[in-house]
Amino acid sequence: MTEVFKILETYKTQYENPITLDKGEIVKLGEEETEEKWKGWIWADNGINGGWVPIQILEISKDNKEAKVLEYYTAKELDVDKGDEILKIKSLNGWSWVRKMISNDEGWIPDEIIG
Repeated sequence: MTEVFKILETYKTQYENPITLDKGEIVKLGEEETEEKWKGWIWADNGINGGWVPIQILEISKDNKEAKVLEYYTAKELDVDKGDEILKIKSLNGWSWVRKMISNDEGWIPDEIIG
C-alpha cells in the first residue's frame, strides 16, 4: 500500500529549465553538493543545460570530469502548497520524487517539507 503524505510548507521550482538525461548519455561534471542534508548530488552538464543529478545514477570517469548516465533522469521539480497531499515514489539524498494527488503532476521536492 502506498502512503499519502501532506506538504508542511509551500515549495516552488528553483530551476525553470531542468536537465533531462537519457541512459548512456555522457555528461560533464561540476561541483558536488556540500550541504550535509543534500550530499550525494553533483552538478552535471549535457551541453544543452545543467542541473543537479544523483551520484547513484552515474558511472563516473577515473578523472571525475565526466560520467555516463545509467538510467533516464529528469531534474524536474514540483510546485506544491502547504496541505497538498502527495504520494512518495522514490527518495534520494534528501529529496523525493512525488506525485501530487490533486493533479497527478510529478517532480522532485525536498524531504524536509514532507509531513
